[in-house]
Amino acid sequence: MPQQYAAPPQHHQPPSLQVVMHVREHGLFVRALYFLFIGWWFGLFWALASWVMYASVIGAPLGAVMMNKVPGAISLKSKQKDIKVFATGDGYTISQTNKQQFPLWARILYYPVGLILSLVMIIFGWFLFIFLITAPLGVMVFNAVPAVTSLHR
Repeated sequence: MPQQYAAPPQHHQPPSLQVVMHVREHGLFVRALYFLFIGWWFGLFWALASWVMYASVIGAPLGAVMMNKVPGAISLKSKQKDIKVFATGDGYTISQTNKQQFPLWARILYYPVGLILSLVMIIFGWFLFIFLITAPLGVMVFNAVPAVTSLHR
């Protein structure tokens, strides 16, 4: 009787993982030039226009979208994206995830508070731009405007 040899069990492993992302971001020098010549005045205009839209009932959805883009209007800051890679049976799945937002009822109750605080932050942040030494603090204040306005993460 011939002997039969069983092949050792082969564990199927997904191929090695290589994720390549091309992100278009502006360098610090370009962002600084943009801020000095355009961002400090255009960012204020954008922030105030988005605040007025957000304060009106009809324009609130567009105002919220515009408010979330205030950091980009000030300093060309791009929005962060969270990427998750999951191993599946025969490969990988790559997906973009969004941060967990506060419940809608909490954001609706927070609306009047956020409206007032965001206007104060817009004005305060812009006044920080007056002195060159406090301009970075002004940019930080403007970067926080979307979160303060609508609890957007």
